Amino acid sequence: MSKVDVFLSYEHSLKSVVDRICVELESDGIRCWYAPRDVIGDYATSIVNAIEEATIFVVLLNDESSKSPHVLNEVEIAYKRIIDKKGDLTILPLKLDDQDLSKAMEYYVKRMHWIDATMQGLENAVQELKYKINAVLKPYKEEEIEQSERKANMYLDGADEREIKRLETQQILLKSFDSELYNQVAAEKETMRILDLGSNNGDLIMGRLGSKDNVGFILGLEYNSDIVKAANDKYENNKVHFEQCNLESDDFASTLRKLCEKYNIPDFNVVNISMIMLHLKDPIKLLKAIRPFIKPGATIIVKDIDDGLNVAYPDDDNLFSHAVSICSKDDLSGYRHSGRQIYTLLHKSGYKNIRLVKSGMDTTGMDYDEKEALFNIYFAFIKNDFNDLAKKDPDNSKYSENAKWINENYEKLENAFLEDDFFFTLGFVLFKAER
Repeated sequence: MSKVDVFLSYEHSLKSVVDRICVELESDGIRCWYAPRDVIGDYATSIVNAIEEATIFVVLLNDESSKSPHVLNEVEIAYKRIIDKKGDLTILPLKLDDQDLSKAMEYYVKRMHWIDATMQGLENAVQELKYKINAVLKPYKEEEIEQSERKANMYLDGADEREIKRLETQQILLKSFDSELYNQVAAEKETMRILDLGSNNGDLIMGRLGSKDNVGFILGLEYNSDIVKAANDKYENNKVHFEQCNLESDDFASTLRKLCEKYNIPDFNVVNISMIMLHLKDPIKLLKAIRPFIKPGATIIVKDIDDGLNVAYPDDDNLFSHAVSICSKDDLSGYRHSGRQIYTLLHKSGYKNIRLVKSGMDTTGMDYDEKEALFNIYFAFIKNDFNDLAKKDPDNSKYSENAKWINENYEKLENAFLEDDFFFTLGFVLFKAER
């Protein structure tokens, strides 16, 4: 679902060369697409979609590829995109032998500047190619800077009833995704002393673990004071308390220590961190801060999101691809590639026995109501956020343009999503680790 930086066009005899080039480019953070590695579904449709999404089209030229109908078809599609002005596209030919190009290929690339590997060797040619690619991509990378690093984002601080209701639906739907792990963790502990970070209104922790007979204590920490009050009104008792707390404040450890003293909690043997890591600027700071309060051998559950794991098929008009891409420009949505970092974040913070339990919630086996709920928990928040952001800051073109697009295409997205033959995976990840 993520945007393609470079489409690599080649003839099958050059497979080893394109593999080598791809490794070199991707090691530098350049997102490549080439067949058959990246084909999903129908072969031809997948190729056309990738060319239409790409910023750069690299064609590997030798005697065979110059005459290949498949390569010529791909070059023609790329050339037509430039002629039709359907987005910016740069074509970079890489010449690998000294044979003359076919007349058909010469028609498309004759006036373009070639990178010639026959004059400087393949290694030097690939370095020149990478330099040119990075020069083209620089402005695009700068436009995407909001997703290049984490930012602190108190998402629930401005949540209205509509958003709180959406989150409740999300927690209900996620139960089928994560309940097995929670049940397993509960069965492993004689008595559970639970620290719930980013507890929201308490529904998640109470629905997953709060009703278990072996609950000793639950301490939930949430930034939004109104939601903390609602959680306590609904669930507070001598074993369950929710407290207002900024998880990223410099005095967080001191605050947690005082709360442990207040409730006479010696330590925690279960820590739940659900859909909060993506909203943190420095997750390692939090993960290290809680370690002194966690019993050795304690279980840590982390649930998060990664839009890079999203898959939508069919998506012939690239509506879903575009919706996912604008999600990364939503300043309220958190860091949308957070899920892939969880293992490393836990490891660097001193946790062990880290295991990816599950990744991806998909529509297979869902009934109509469940598919509708899944659509709403992801795409509705994109629509609602951009409408709210555009209303608060009408002079921000990013907000207004994305609000306009999602409003115009929301019904098309929903109708396609609910079709019987439509497949969607949403990139939830579920990790288990130990102190």
